[in-house]
Amino acid sequence: MTSVIRNIQAVVGTKIKLLYLPILLAILDAFLNMIFYSVMIMSIVTLIRNEFTERFFFIGLAILAVVFVIRSLLARYSFRSLQLNGSVIATDLRLRLAEHVRGLNSGYFNQNSVGKLTSYFSTDIADFEQVLTHHLTDFVKALFSVAVCMLAALVIDFRFAGVMVVMILVALPLMIKGGSVGHKIAPEHRVKMNAVISRVVEYINGIKTFRLYQLTGTKFERLDRSFHEFKKSSIRVELSMMPYVMVFSTIVSLMIPVALIWGTNLLMQGNSSPEQYIAVLMLSVSTSSQLMTIGMLYPELKYLSKSADNLRQIFATQPLPYSQERFNGGDHEIAFEDVSFSYENDVPVLKNLSFTVADGKTTALVGPSGSGKSTVISLISRFWDVTQGQIKMGGKMIREIRPDGLTEEITCVFQDVYLFNDTILNNIRLAKPNASMEEVVKASRLANCHEFIMQMENGYDTVVGEGGSTLSGGEKQRVSIARALLKDAPVVLLDESTSSLDADNEKEINQALDKLMEHKTVVVIAHRLNTIINADQIIVLADGEIREKGTHQELCQQKGWYAQMIEEQRVAKTWVIGDSPLALEKAK
Repeated sequence: MTSVIRNIQAVVGTKIKLLYLPILLAILDAFLNMIFYSVMIMSIVTLIRNEFTERFFFIGLAILAVVFVIRSLLARYSFRSLQLNGSVIATDLRLRLAEHVRGLNSGYFNQNSVGKLTSYFSTDIADFEQVLTHHLTDFVKALFSVAVCMLAALVIDFRFAGVMVVMILVALPLMIKGGSVGHKIAPEHRVKMNAVISRVVEYINGIKTFRLYQLTGTKFERLDRSFHEFKKSSIRVELSMMPYVMVFSTIVSLMIPVALIWGTNLLMQGNSSPEQYIAVLMLSVSTSSQLMTIGMLYPELKYLSKSADNLRQIFATQPLPYSQERFNGGDHEIAFEDVSFSYENDVPVLKNLSFTVADGKTTALVGPSGSGKSTVISLISRFWDVTQGQIKMGGKMIREIRPDGLTEEITCVFQDVYLFNDTILNNIRLAKPNASMEEVVKASRLANCHEFIMQMENGYDTVVGEGGSTLSGGEKQRVSIARALLKDAPVVLLDESTSSLDADNEKEINQALDKLMEHKTVVVIAHRLNTIINADQIIVLADGEIREKGTHQELCQQKGWYAQMIEEQRVAKTWVIGDSPLALEKAK
């Protein structure tokens, strides 16, 4: 029990004070419940003594009525308090968890599946809330009731109290073992559940592909297998705890016949009075009932305490450190100083990178796939921290700035645009929630998306579907640029923003990007070199190192990788599909 309380306190923190009153009320309710038993025992005793009177009847009835009313009011208030406080604690926990996870580096999300992360935010917190709002107070009430019964039994007949203690000591290890088994098997069961959630998300996201290749239903073996594994795991969880719970329940239920036999024997030998006999028999009924409740709740509490363990592990994962809430540099010059970086596998991705992106200027990153271009963008955004060296913005080390404070200065436009299942207006306003309609329209015009938005049935109030599924790739890209324009941050990071678009869309988006990049410090990645010819600086990366650096003209004169790519693009422009005389003539 102490471990359960310790886990709850570790997760809830100072909010545990909200549970004090419901627990106190549960103990009070247990005490009032014992008054019921006391009145019943006294009534039977007075009947045996032939002392049962009308006055005693009405006094007992009045006591029972008062206790019933008080218990009803307590139950109503306790339930309401527990549900409200449990919701407050769960809400606070979800917010703290989201705030904590937001500060973790990208590696945390790479190492944990969607199913696992979803389970943390939904299943684990829901299970934890269930413990707070139901199981905990019921368990405390049952424990207190057993303690009161044991004390009363000790006062009435220490011999019977000894029998009760012996039976509890025999049954207790079984209950503890059942809880231990539940706690031990919980991680494996959670893994199976997380796999189901991941497969379901994967199935929904890839439903078009699965339908094209006839992999729907049971043919998608990964989903089907995960359901079967989860089913087997659920059955194994129940079966693993059931023997201990059943044997424990059997032993504690024997407390009544044992009390009956033991008490009858003492009574017939003249070692016990009828009053004691009745009292210990009634106490055995109450004790057995409360122990049955404890036996059912304890394994479940231990199993659900794994949710608290999971939440504690997340909070134990250290977020990116910082010492300043906001960026307070003089300008927005970006400087890489001897930067090296490796992901968790310790394979170097960047090696001793040193370069400067001048304030208000544009630097383009080019190079073969896997050369480290996207990693540079991630490091500037502080999705990761450098392994060695340092990155500065405006002369300040970015690792000293709170990640949210840093991203206030940065606008990112990625190749893979994600829009929420909301209106276009709200998707654009993500960058500036309090933006006026005029500001949104102005940004949309600059991004060349106002026209197609107004052609939609509901204009800016059109819901775009999850991920922007109702829009084309070019339309989503322009909406994301409108969002970036609305934010109007001084640093702009562009990652392959036009690499998968057709020529018409690329032209319009490049026009929008020109507006976005005006008077900004810009770092842009592109495979299509014609989009970065006018950059103030071009950096060629290969194997995580700078191989070439300079302007377009300077790199063309160096006759290196960049010049070769420019030549290949020039030759590619002369390619003609087909072998007709006209095509061959055009090729010449």
